[in-house]
Amino acid sequence: MRWIIRGLLGLVVLGAVAIVALLFLPADKIADLVENRFQQTTGRTLTVTGDVRPTIWPTLGVTTGAVTVANAAWSDNGPMLKAEGLSVAVDLARLLRGDIRITGVSAIAPEILLEIGPDGMGNWEMGEEKPASGAATSGGGLPTLTIDKAEIKRGSLRFVNRQTGTDQRLTALDATLTLPSMQGKATFDLSALINGQAARLNGNIEGLAAFLERGAVPTQANLSLGGAKIAFAGRAGLTPLGAAGRLSGDLGNLSDIMAALGQGPVKLPRGLGRDKVAMVGDITYTGDTLNLRDATLTLDKNTVAAAADITLDGPRPLINAKLSTGPLDLSGLSSSESGTGTAQTGWSRAPIDVSGLQALDAKIALTAASIKIGKTDLGLTSLYTTLDRGRAVTEIKQIEAYGGNIDGAVIVNSRGGLSTRINVKGSALAISKLFNELLGYDRLVATGNLAINVLGVGNDMHTLMNSLEGEGGFSTGAGELLGLDIVGMLRTLNPNFIGEGSKTIFDKISASFTVNQGVLRNDDLTLLAPLIAATGSGTVGLGAQTLNYRLEPRLLKDGNVRVPILITGTWAAPKFKLDLESLAKDRLKEEAREVEDRAKEELRKKLEQELGTPITDGRSVEDAVKRKLEDELKDGLLNLLGGN
Repeated sequence: MRWIIRGLLGLVVLGAVAIVALLFLPADKIADLVENRFQQTTGRTLTVTGDVRPTIWPTLGVTTGAVTVANAAWSDNGPMLKAEGLSVAVDLARLLRGDIRITGVSAIAPEILLEIGPDGMGNWEMGEEKPASGAATSGGGLPTLTIDKAEIKRGSLRFVNRQTGTDQRLTALDATLTLPSMQGKATFDLSALINGQAARLNGNIEGLAAFLERGAVPTQANLSLGGAKIAFAGRAGLTPLGAAGRLSGDLGNLSDIMAALGQGPVKLPRGLGRDKVAMVGDITYTGDTLNLRDATLTLDKNTVAAAADITLDGPRPLINAKLSTGPLDLSGLSSSESGTGTAQTGWSRAPIDVSGLQALDAKIALTAASIKIGKTDLGLTSLYTTLDRGRAVTEIKQIEAYGGNIDGAVIVNSRGGLSTRINVKGSALAISKLFNELLGYDRLVATGNLAINVLGVGNDMHTLMNSLEGEGGFSTGAGELLGLDIVGMLRTLNPNFIGEGSKTIFDKISASFTVNQGVLRNDDLTLLAPLIAATGSGTVGLGAQTLNYRLEPRLLKDGNVRVPILITGTWAAPKFKLDLESLAKDRLKEEAREVEDRAKEELRKKLEQELGTPITDGRSVEDAVKRKLEDELKDGLLNLLGGN
């Protein structure tokens, strides 16, 4: 705003000089005087094209032809200001007493250009000469002036930032300023179009001179942009730049603001500002820092209490904030809206955009009475997140979830692509609900403990899940395995004990696992049930959402009844079948042993007949034959030697 006030005052000064001079000088001399005085006041060249003409009726004043104000020397975008004409009216009675009271200033169709150069300098930063000794001022080198009404009609403003590449335009610019005195209340009202969005800024400043030169003064301002509204009431100043007061804003769904910035609509999830973003709180701004206290942030139907300190002088803004809320509804983050995919469709290949993590650094503590995320309902939640150069680490201090508790950490790293690590432990968790919401698998109904530490790399869910590496384990208490009646299969050797209504009741399950390239492998599953015990091993494709697992149960009442079960297919449609090949091999081995035993028994009986003696002392058939041969050999030798 400083450039507007100083430029306007410069134009007012030249108008005042012209009015005083019009009684004594011809028009060309007046123009020269006006141009010289403006250059002395601002350090910039003013060019008046056409006559400077006095007006007597209906008001005493002066009008000019086309006016241009030179731009900074480093700019090549043309004049800083050009207008079709300028008119200034004064109070004759005050003028005769030596006091300049401007009753009206009007710039016709001005075109204003504001620029920030590559070095950060603005083209509105003008040099100025010190006032002559004894000249009346309001302090800080500003002339003592009174303006009943200053106007801009049918104007335009262009803002160019060469550091960021920004090029914004305001059209249909109309503005009014009233300034009873430099020490009194100045009021302003400005309207314009920004990329087709209607904008209006109005308010007042108590003591314009002090606002421009000597720090903060009482200030009130209201800004509307389309349907978005922002209001400030407090103290503000330009030198040094700062503000402190109550700030409130209702930004709607951000569509009007984004349109004014020349951007497309922002796609926020429901619960995070899709329909409404609003804020009210006390702010203190000092140029390098922004402090927020006693603030309330509204995102759709969610209300968050906030206190924050924002540092702006680093390579990125740094936010240090404490947030607290009651029930937080983020149910809009469902799988369909977030693009995670399902067990029926597979993992989504839609790109995950985490570029926003590079925009700022942060240290944020969040406490919520409860959080609903997609299908997941969390209880009391306490999180602490640090964001440093695109790497976010969220420490889970406490989460009440799935009937139990979860702690650990989640890391999301956007440096050089997306990678994420999950290292969490949960106790007394409802396993069925957990597996269903995270993996789309809901056939294990039990309460248990889970530990998992995995790392994934990729810019979409499909790639992430297929890249997982890590390890973990889980154990459960009593529960049910739905869709499979293991006892029925064992008793009947019928693989049709599957599907809806089938289930296996168990006492506990335990297993550990490793994960490599998105494939989970387990070799030590143990299942204990009232009627059976089982072991298992195999793989689960976390990326492909597939199963290839072998469960080997046995009936506890008859340890010989053992029927391996193969579980294959997809998570959405698993297939269960008896491992008949394994059963056949086991049966052949059993039959071979039976044949061998029968052969040995027949041989034993035959030898008993030949030997004429029963083999009942537990000796094997081989031992009996050996003993018989030894006895016959001994008898033959004795006969040969003539012995008895």
